[in-house]
Amino acid sequence: MERLRNALSVNGADSSDLELDPTSYRERFVEAMDDDLNTPRALAVLFDLARDINRGRDEGESIAGAQVALRELAEVLGLDLSERVAETRADIAPFVELLIEMRADLRSARQYAMADKVRDRLTELGVTLEDKSQGTEWKLRSS
Repeated sequence: MERLRNALSVNGADSSDLELDPTSYRERFVEAMDDDLNTPRALAVLFDLARDINRGRDEGESIAGAQVALRELAEVLGLDLSERVAETRADIAPFVELLIEMRADLRSARQYAMADKVRDRLTELGVTLEDKSQGTEWKLRSS
């Protein structure tokens, strides 16, 4: 998802005579979907288009039309490529650390059900916890 979103976030030349034409990608996508909903092949088309959008930008091509096509084709598969407000690790770190401390306190008090509830809720929110001998480490799961 990140690679596809990145292709939508880049800006290409607006006044270029060269334009990345998305027609062949649309045709390949439709062929894949007509082939018994061949989603792996349809996804491959999306990634090919994203790659060529990035190349086109580097070569000074106008990529706006191709970006519109990428967004539309992704939506057919139910993929939302709209930009999200990116919460960075630094933004949420104090809150996650607090919850990890609370979880450790709950475990010390043998309130395992509540400790597991904290862990499960963090997992639902995209935070993966790893209990190690030196403490609990966490990381954000990518989209």
